Amino acid sequence: MCPPQLAVRIAGLDGDSVKRVAQVFSRAKQERSSVVFLDEMEGLLPQTAKQLSQHDIQVVEQFLIEISNLEPEHEVFLVGATNHPDYVEPRALRGGRFSEKIRIDLPGTVGRELLLRRYLNGVAHESGLGVSEIAERLEGLAPADIEAVCQAAKRFALMRAGDGQGSPSLSSGDFEMAIQRIRMNP
Repeated sequence: MCPPQLAVRIAGLDGDSVKRVAQVFSRAKQERSSVVFLDEMEGLLPQTAKQLSQHDIQVVEQFLIEISNLEPEHEVFLVGATNHPDYVEPRALRGGRFSEKIRIDLPGTVGRELLLRRYLNGVAHESGLGVSEIAERLEGLAPADIEAVCQAAKRFALMRAGDGQGSPSLSSGDFEMAIQRIRMNP
């Protein structure tokens, strides 16, 4: 039987955030064999050398205290994710806190082609528009952005087709509009 899941939102009212950080770690220690996942760490643990409010500095300091107080017998596994490691408080990334770092780069051409084949499986393309041509246009995009481009291109194709005409072939123009839309919204 799996242990109950614990999902807690840290951000909240200004005075509550520091307390919530302490509560998350306290509960994780009580539950044993817990995972504390910090998504978008740059928002939770921003560099204190930057201009931060006193409250934000207190939240970062509380995180550092809680992380430093973790012991092996607590059985708490700490995982963090960020797209901007250079914005994360360096003291949080040192050994003993987040000791191991794994970098996952953006997909290369082959990776983008595999993702496109997955997201476009069974969807017709206009003649002359291949996965490799689309993949070239998507250089520098993360997998989630590539999926968003594919979904947007499908919507543009359906809008172009109008009501009752079924699913049209995806055109180069559908992808161009989708790429522009996704690149505009980082």
